[in-house]
Amino acid sequence: MTVTADGDYTLPGFAGSAVTSLNVRVNDYAALLDLVRDQYYGRLVDVLDVRG
Repeated sequence: MTVTADGDYTLPGFAGSAVTSLNVRVNDYAALLDLVRDQYYGRLVDVLDVRG
């Protein structure tokens, strides 16, 4: 899935996984894009805010 703007996105689950889908909200796409492309060398999971 390609994220191109702020908003809600739903990722489908994977075969054999207990996760059937994952909802992701992007609040500041421009800042996220700058971070990932220019300054960030770690894992993207480090910039996610996970809430249940």
